[in-house]
Amino acid sequence: MNYLMIIDNATGEAQMMALADAAFHTHMDTEDIERSIQNSGVCISIDHSIIDTEAADDVLVD
Repeated sequence: MNYLMIIDNATGEAQMMALADAAFHTHMDTEDIERSIQNSGVCISIDHSIIDTEAADDVLVD
């Protein structure tokens, strides 16, 4: 979980950032973000959607 994509649900603006920065930016606990991403692959709050971009590294492209 090196970089996360943070999407503002109101505007659709997306930013890449580390977990600590994502927690600060979204006003969420790092543990809550990690747990949600581990359980379902995404963390969704009223204001933001957080997606782990590491999964994209596992995709093979021919």
